[in-house]
Parts: sequence; C-alpha cells; structure tokens
Amino acid sequence: MSEATSTTEARGTADAPRASRPAPRSFPWAVPPDATDDEIRVGRRRWYAGAVFALLWQVLEVIAVWTDGRSLRAHVVSTIALAVVYAAYLFAPELMWRRSLRGRVVVLAGVAVLAALLLFVVGPLAVWTWLLVAALSGFVAERFWVAGVVVLGIVGAQFLVAASTGWDTAVNSGILFAPVITVSVGASMLFFGRQREAEQRLGFAQDEITRLAVVEERARFSRDLHDVLGHSLTVVAMKSELAARLVDVDPARAKAEMQDVERLSRDALQGLRRAVSGYREADLDAELVSARAALSAAAIDAVLPADGSAAGDEVRSLFAWVLREGITNVIRHAAASRVRVTLTRTTLTIEDDGTGSTAGATATAGARTGGAFDVTGGNGLRGLRERADAVGATLTTGTSDLGGFLLRVERSRR
Repeated sequence: MSEATSTTEARGTADAPRASRPAPRSFPWAVPPDATDDEIRVGRRRWYAGAVFALLWQVLEVIAVWTDGRSLRAHVVSTIALAVVYAAYLFAPELMWRRSLRGRVVVLAGVAVLAALLLFVVGPLAVWTWLLVAALSGFVAERFWVAGVVVLGIVGAQFLVAASTGWDTAVNSGILFAPVITVSVGASMLFFGRQREAEQRLGFAQDEITRLAVVEERARFSRDLHDVLGHSLTVVAMKSELAARLVDVDPARAKAEMQDVERLSRDALQGLRRAVSGYREADLDAELVSARAALSAAAIDAVLPADGSAAGDEVRSLFAWVLREGITNVIRHAAASRVRVTLTRTTLTIEDDGTGSTAGATATAGARTGGAFDVTGGNGLRGLRERADAVGATLTTGTSDLGGFLLRVERSRR
C-alpha cells in the first residue's frame, strides 16, 4: 500500500493542472510578442473598441480644420492627411502583435512621423492628433515608464508648438490645453495598464490555487485510501491466517474468524466508498472496537479505553486516525505481546512492548524516527503528521515505558 500510495501522490502532483504563465506587464490591448492566437484575439477586440471611441473625438479636429478660415483646397488636403494618420493609428497594431520591442518602436515611430508631418498641412491644430500616438505608446511599454517617457516627449513637443505660435495665440486657439489632455490620456493608460496587470496576476493566482487544491485533494485521497485499506487488509490477513490454523483443530472458531473476515471486508468496502465520495470522517468509538478485535485476533494483550468519550470533539477524528494507524503498525511491525492505549481530552498515546524505537523524536509536521514503525518513509505516519499539523496538534514518537514503541498525538489546550 505504501508504494502504491506514493505512486498516486507523485502522479497527482505531476498531473495537476499547471498555472498559466504570468504575462509580462502590458496595457489592456498590448499583448506580448509571444502571445497566443486567443490572447491576440482578445487584445484586438479591446484595441478596436477603444480606438474607435478615440477617433470619435477626432471629429472635433476635423471640424476645427474646416472652420479655420483657409481655402477649400487646404481643407480637403488637410482632411486627406488626417485620414491617413487615422488609418495608420487604427491599423498600426496589426503590425505590432507579434513583433519584438524594436519592431514595435519602428511602427510607433512611423505613426509619430506621419502625425508630426501634419504640422505642415494642418498647422498647429495637428497637436491634437498626437494624442493618438500617446495611445499607441502602450504597445511598446514592456515597463510602464516607457509609456511615461513617450507621453512626456509628446507633451514637450506640444509646448514647443505652443511657444512657436505665441502663448496668446495658443491660449485663444486652445492649443495650450492639448498637453493637459495628453497627460490625462497617458495617466488613463497607466491606470488601465496597472489594472490589466492586476487582472493577470489574479488570474495566475487563481490558477495556482486551483492547481494546489487538486494536488491537496489527491494527497488527501491517497492518505484516506491507505488508512482505510491498510488497516482493514492487515486485520483480514491476520484473521485469515488464524482461521487457516484453526480449521482442523477448531472448525467453529475458524468459521467465526472467517465471518469476521467477511464483516471486515464489507467495512473496508464501505470505507473505500466513503473515501471516494469525500465525506468520510473516522469514528473514534468504532476504531476502538476495531482495534480491540484486531489485537485479539493477533493474540496481543491490550488495555484500551471502553469508548472515546474522554476525547474532545475537535480531536476525535484525528485520534481515530492515529489509533487506526498505530494499531495497524503494532500488528504489522512491532512483534509486540502487550499494547496500552491511553486517552484524555487532548492526548492519545499508544505504547507497546515490541521491537520499537530506541530514541524519541517530536514532530509537528515532519518527525524522523527509526524503529519498528515505518516513520521515515511510510505513508501512514506521514499522513498522520499532516493531519496533526492541520489541526495544530503535535505527533511524538519514541520509546514507551513498556520497552517498545510510543506514539502520541497531543493538541494544546486553547
């Protein structure tokens, strides 16, 4: 059982779903160059939803161009130039999705050059189109400060244009207000970028929690399977051997033992079904009865409590598991003739006079003790340590007063 359980736990860890990789820092629509098709599809949807909204505000730019008092020809040329810049802004991400940082910078620089050339066609009002370049800067922001530098550069250029036209003219035409809007757009981008990063980290954490939950559940099932079948099959084997020896000398006793084997087999099957369903809780009173019968079948003198009423409600399940595993190990490994079980509200102690450990050790979650009990590598006591640690109890192993092995679990009073 130990080898099988170890294999199950190892396979559970290996087969558990892995958490998705944490995506690098990016803006909501600026997916990393190694993104999957699904991630690009999501980024594309986010980008075009926001880009179309941004272009709607550019209607004010077109209106301003057509009401600036220039000739019809100048208006038409300016409108065509604006349309080229808007198209470049709208479809530039298609050239960025799978490119490295350098490739994205080249595309961004191309759009920025087109926007800068608008100064010669549209005039100072072209500074309002530079907001679109600030929006595109999110595609090159592997770190947020990159977008910050781009935005500050655009703001500086806008101030230069305002200074070249004269501050009074810049104020009257509203050009001096463009840097404020640019900073606002940049701050919004940084905000959405951080929000996106938080969403990515949250998704990664949720995936990791899911993976750990699967691993823990598989480990729990492995422990339960070991505890159910390990104990029951040990008693079945002992009673079967006893029945085989008695079949010729005392057929009635042999028949009674085989009836016990049938009962224990049914109990094991029921326990297995409960373990599979995930609702099994060990019962201390039932384990005391089972331990008494198992020790009697193994011809081991036992001193056990009549029932489990002395134990506190919060530790009854833990004590039941410890009793089951402790008695199973006594029968399997200890070669003992006497066993003593002591029970209080917060402590369960199992002692024998067999070939137990010669040195004690205390463990809250990982004791290491040699001896008849398979403490170092067995899944049984390792599972008990995990159960004890889960409820804040201490598992102790050592040499008993009877000369054999001692197993004690104790939960401090609260």
